Amino acid sequence: MKANPIQKFILKNERNLRIAAAVAESWPEAREKLVSGFLDRLKSRLTKKLKGWKFELEGTCFHGRYVNFFLWKPAWHEQYFISLHFGDYGEKMRFGVFRSEYRIKKRKFCPELLAAVGTIDPSVRSRTWWEAAIDMHSPATDWRKPEVLWRMHTDHTFLEEVSDQLLQVAKISAPILDRLVPKK
Repeated sequence: MKANPIQKFILKNERNLRIAAAVAESWPEAREKLVSGFLDRLKSRLTKKLKGWKFELEGTCFHGRYVNFFLWKPAWHEQYFISLHFGDYGEKMRFGVFRSEYRIKKRKFCPELLAAVGTIDPSVRSRTWWEAAIDMHSPATDWRKPEVLWRMHTDHTFLEEVSDQLLQVAKISAPILDRLVPKK
C-alpha cells in the first residue's frame, strides 16, 4: 500500500500531525461558513426580484442527506416551494419545484407545471417530493469540492448563475402554482 504525499506529511512529525488534526477539526465549520455566506448573498439577490417571498434553509448543508434552501410565496401555504437542493450531502445538487407531500396529501402531479419547467431544461422530471426536478450541471454538480467552494466564495458569476436558474423556475412556475393552491 502506497502512502500518499499528504499522509507522509502528516506522519512526518508530531507538529504536522497536530496541524492535520486542527485542519480536520475546523474544516466542517469553515465549509459551512462558505456556504452560509453564499446562501445569504443568494437570498439578498433573490429578495430584490421576488418581493414578498419567504426564504428558509432547511437543515445544515453537507450534514444532512436532503437539505433544501426553499423560497416560496406565502399564498402557497407551504405546499410548494422553489428549492435549491443539496442531495447526498451536496454531492448531487438539484433545483426545481418541491412539493410538501405532508401538506398536499394525494394531490396529483401537474403536467402543465412539468412542461413549463421543461422549457428551462428538457431533462426535468417529476419524482417523489418534486413536481419538477432538474439536476444541476452548472455552475457545478458536486458542491463539496474545494474548487467549487472557493468559486462559491469568490466568483460572482457562480452566484449569478444559481440565482438566474432559481429565478427562471420561480417566474415560470409561480402563475401555475398560484392556480394549484386552493384559496383559503
